Amino acid sequence: MTLSFHEKPEDFNQSMSFLSIYHEELEANFQYYSQLFNKSVYHHPVNSQIVLQGFFHFLKIAKLAGSCSDVMQLMQGISQIEGLMLPVEDTLNLKNGLNYAQFLEAILRIAFLKAAETGKSYASTLEDIFSN
Repeated sequence: MTLSFHEKPEDFNQSMSFLSIYHEELEANFQYYSQLFNKSVYHHPVNSQIVLQGFFHFLKIAKLAGSCSDVMQLMQGISQIEGLMLPVEDTLNLKNGLNYAQFLEAILRIAFLKAAETGKSYASTLEDIFSN
């Protein structure tokens, strides 16, 4: 997970705080989506991944994206995540999937994008995301 995109030490501290507070919920969501799509591919939990289709559904459920254009805009913003390939062509293929660290990094990067869009602080944007 690359966390160098944080602009201030306070942002990094906020990220770590929210990830530790909501760790169980985030991990439960990740496990749910990873078990949905790749039951027979990976046998060890540490190798779990979710396909992009599952991640898109998570974005919809978490109210982070409401349409296809919202998803594509977010994908452009999180394209710096190592292993994430653009353009998105095959959303049901594991080679385009996210492991748990990439999943968490994507959520944090989306919070940065949302904060920039709305002009709110990073901390309040994280609070809004996790309050849903």
